[in-house]
Amino acid sequence: MVIERTDANVVASAKLVEYTEITDDNRDSFHFHGDAEQYPISAIIALPEDDKSGTILRGRYLDGERLHQLVVPATVIDGLLANIFRIKNVLDAVISVVAVATLLALTLVFALSIRLRQREIATVFRLGGNRLTTARLLAAEIAIIVAASAVLCSALILVVNQYSADLVRTLVIR
Repeated sequence: MVIERTDANVVASAKLVEYTEITDDNRDSFHFHGDAEQYPISAIIALPEDDKSGTILRGRYLDGERLHQLVVPATVIDGLLANIFRIKNVLDAVISVVAVATLLALTLVFALSIRLRQREIATVFRLGGNRLTTARLLAAEIAIIVAASAVLCSALILVVNQYSADLVRTLVIR
């Protein structure tokens, strides 16, 4: 989102979301719509003086009858990251299995193609071609297929890369 950066200035694009900083000077300019007495407190940041005070404070909120809970942000974030990396490992395993299946399918397709084209290969031999000529013809065919696939994949990657944020917002985040 940064368009230009110098030692004295940074210029950002219009995609940059701006947040207003709340200070003592502008605190009175903010207002709520509705009765402020009915707004619940959603969070409190407690900074205990030492580990013992923090442990005692967390211990007071351990019983299941309280409506509030006390969490240590680092512990919560560590748990979330552990879940994300577990999901990543599962996705990596699935992608690996799909890649192996794709390679096996491609091998099968090329093997069946060669088998179906035995008459064409025999014709090449009758015209004076040898095994090297046949191998070159088949390699050229495979190279053309791989090159066309690479061009198509590159085009798709460029499109997805250009519109990835919009695609995620549209397809994933609802």
